[in-house]
This record gives sequence, structure tokens and C-alpha cells, in this order.
Amino acid sequence: MKKLLLGYAILAVLLAITTRAQSDDGQWKDSATYVPGSTQKICQVTGETDQEFGTFTVSRTATRYGMAGADLGYSFEHNGMLFFLFGDAAPTKTFNGYPNGRSDPPRDPNYDDAIGFTSLTHLTTCPKLDFIPDSIGAYQSPVLAPVTLRTNEMPIAGISEGGRMYVIFGTDNPYANPPYSSPPPLNGIQNLDAGPTRTVVGVSDDNAHTFRYLYDFSTSDLTSLPNYNAKFIYTAIARGHDEYLYIWGSEGGLQFRNSLPCLARKKAFLMDQPGETEYFAGLGADGHPLFSWSERDAVPLFADYDGPNFTPKNCMAHKGVQWNPYVELWVMLYDCSDETPQNLPGIYMRTAEQLWGPWSVPQTIFNAKRDNGSCVFIYSDSSGPCPNPGGQTAAGGNYAPYFIAPLATGDERTATSTFYWTMATFDPYTQVIMKTTIQGPQEAGSTSGKYTDDDGFAP
Repeated sequence: MKKLLLGYAILAVLLAITTRAQSDDGQWKDSATYVPGSTQKICQVTGETDQEFGTFTVSRTATRYGMAGADLGYSFEHNGMLFFLFGDAAPTKTFNGYPNGRSDPPRDPNYDDAIGFTSLTHLTTCPKLDFIPDSIGAYQSPVLAPVTLRTNEMPIAGISEGGRMYVIFGTDNPYANPPYSSPPPLNGIQNLDAGPTRTVVGVSDDNAHTFRYLYDFSTSDLTSLPNYNAKFIYTAIARGHDEYLYIWGSEGGLQFRNSLPCLARKKAFLMDQPGETEYFAGLGADGHPLFSWSERDAVPLFADYDGPNFTPKNCMAHKGVQWNPYVELWVMLYDCSDETPQNLPGIYMRTAEQLWGPWSVPQTIFNAKRDNGSCVFIYSDSSGPCPNPGGQTAAGGNYAPYFIAPLATGDERTATSTFYWTMATFDPYTQVIMKTTIQGPQEAGSTSGKYTDDDGFAP
């Protein structure tokens, strides 16, 4: 009985919060609405064959670059090209007659990721990716000495600033890479679903051919009690309407997919300098944002819920954030396994007028079963296995939604927009490009009521 009453109390609080954020007609203020049925797969990004259609992918990464598959796929523009950051790339056994395994020279087992690029900045066809070749012509993995980029250690997010490419890399994953017992107090825990525990910033001045370590961005302390989990491991970066770059982050380690989102900012011209990062610490009495120099002061932007009684359950990990000029809102995508009466598990979308929120309630813009993904281009997920032409037997799923920012289209007059995004699947181990249409609030197109003081958070 107590559990039932607690569930009703949580539900009442959630409904009260929702009610306060709604207008008289019941619509969420300053939010965008997902157009049901609009999310569709466009094409498969990596791999040799699009298993849904049984046809070659445009990139044919296996025969062209010795890449059977890859993970993630965060993208950003730099020097007139669109770059894609891939984690844990899977090389083919051989390439051009040479061994091409992860431990076969010239490969270094400490670096197993990939960065693809294309000149395509508008979608007329699926992008044909190229990769920097190594000495045998296969894809070259980015190296960021002395940092390791092994299993579940990867390039996470990137941005172009001042003609230089900055990438946030995740490293120090003691749960997925030996020795599992170091640093203490991990006590031999091995968890391949865990994430990195430290992020660092690397810079490239030659279009991702080489990277140089600059500084640590967010660091966990796993050796002290209580442990401190860094809050900015799985990150997304966007340029604000001011002098700042904004970074949304969540935890890694054993908190992977069990975290809350936080926000930080850094002046763009200081991206090459350590420190100088400010962390959103809540709103002041006047409603204006407060920022702190301490990461420990960073506060969650919102919480997620699971089950019929809306039990609190954090689910944040991979995320993409983009300002959409057609609906005049910030849009956030992230994968979440929670299921409530309002939301199926899958890819969630929230929108906000300001970078820190308030963020709208989530909407599921993609659920594999509902949106024609299961057994169509995802062959094994939470709903169970199904015939797989690729022969993979591991359970899969869909995750890591990242905007392809320059491809978004829309109409400011009607406050509608169609945006494009990559989504990773684990069976097959690849990424697909998706598109989704949203309808913005009726007042979109007007700048009245926007927060436009000296910080310039709205145009």
C-alpha cells in the first residue's frame, strides 16, 4: 500500500509540474510536437551492405577502407566538410592482401576508432564517406597520445572553432579494458556496457589526420570514498547565440545510460585553454541562470521516469542538441529505455526555449517496433531476435541519436521543420540516417519574450 501511495505521489508531482508548464489549451509552452509517423530511415551509413534492401551501401566501407562496421556517429562541420566520429570500429580480417585485425600493424590496439568525412552538406543522396587511409590503405584510427582509445573509449563530440577542429574524447574505461581491478575500488568488475570515466579535449589542425592532447575536460575520482563520477562524459556541443560554446553532459562508467543531463559553457575563443568552463548551477531568484566554476555545482536539467507510476529512473547517455531556427527552439535527442503510459522506449526528444530549460516532457520519436525498425533494419532488440541476413547473434538495439545539423529544413512561417540524424544499431553494427518532422509552437517566428540580455541566449 505504501508503494502504491508513493507511486501516486510521484505521479501527482509530475502532473503538477506538467500543468504549470502548460498553456490554457493544454499544449506545452514553447515546445515542438513530433509529427506521428514522420520518422523514417533514409539509408545505412557504414558497412558494405544495407541489410534491409540487400544492396551495397553508398560508402561500401569494407571494400574501400577495410571497415566492417562502427559505433556512434556524432557529426559536425569543419572546413567545408562534414565529419563523423565513430567509436570501436570493426576492421575486416584482411585488406589489400594484408592482415587488418585490431592488433595487426599498422594498427595499434590502444586506438580502435575512426573518423569519416564527406563534402556533402545537403541531402540529395546518402553521403559517401571517406576515411584517412593508413599504410595499407585501410581506415586510420585517430591517435591521441598519451590517452588510450580502446573498447568503449571513443571520440564523443566535436566542433569547429577558429579554423581548428576540437574533439572531446572519452577514455579511462577500467570496466571494459584490463586491468579491471585498477584503479580501486573496482575490485575486478568487468562491464562491457560501462562507459569511459574521463573526457579530454584534443585538437587537429590538419582535418583529423593527427590530434594533439590539450587538457582534461571532466574527470572522475574512483579512488576516494565517496567516489565522484564526472558529469561531462557523454557530451554534445553547440554554439550559442553569444560568445559561448555550450556542452551538455552526462556520466559514464557504471552510470552509463543511468545518468542525468547537466550543462556547461565555455567562451569559444578559449576552447584551446584548460579551465575557463562555467557550469549551470540553477536559476536565481530573478529567473536568470547561475553559473559556477565548479563542476560539482552542476545541477540536472531534468529527470526521466519509468513504469506506470512514473518511478524516477535516469536513462541519459548519448545525446544530440541543436538549435532549430524554423521552430525557434533548442531540440535534444537521446536514447532511453524507460517506458511510461506516455512514452515507449527508444529515441526521446525534448525541446526548450533556453539552453538550460525548462525542457519539455519527452516524446518518443522512434520506437523500433512502432516505427518499422524491428526485423526491418534492426534484427535483434529488446523485443527479441528475428531473422538476420547478416548472421549476427548478439542482441542489438538502437541508440546514439546525433543531429546532422546542416541538413535540417523547414518553414519559419508555419513553424515546421524536418531534421536529419544518425542512429546507431547493434544488429547490424552500423549507423542509419533518419529523418523526423516536428511542428513548433504557434508563436514561432516572433522574438517576443525571448531572453536577450547581454548573455545573448536567444537571437
